[in-house]
Amino acid sequence: MVLQYTLVDEFLSNILCHNFFGRKASFIRLWKTKRFRNFNYFVIEKLSLMEKLAFVKALKKLPKSVTSDVERLNALRNGIAHAFFPENLRSSKPTWKGKDIFTVEGLTAFVEDIAELTEFFVLAGGRS
Repeated sequence: MVLQYTLVDEFLSNILCHNFFGRKASFIRLWKTKRFRNFNYFVIEKLSLMEKLAFVKALKKLPKSVTSDVERLNALRNGIAHAFFPENLRSSKPTWKGKDIFTVEGLTAFVEDIAELTEFFVLAGGRS
């Protein structure tokens, strides 16, 4: 779950970086510039996943299913990361689209939806 959260965060960061720095130079090359390093240190690192999502949505149209799944992923990650017994939380229960994430059915739904989300970002999401 943390892996998927981090990957989606990275996809959103990449979209923001491509928007501000273009695609001509690789990130490896851009890291050698003070401007790109400062952008990463003072903007990208400071923004939460939901802030990055809002920023990307301000720049480009995202399908509602993508936005919803990123929001669900954020809520699920927060519930699991911030509680010893996430199943007892009033909000941020460890569910995925109404299914308990700790069941085969819930985990299967989560894995399938995250695969679709990843495919979106790999195939279309990074295009500005």
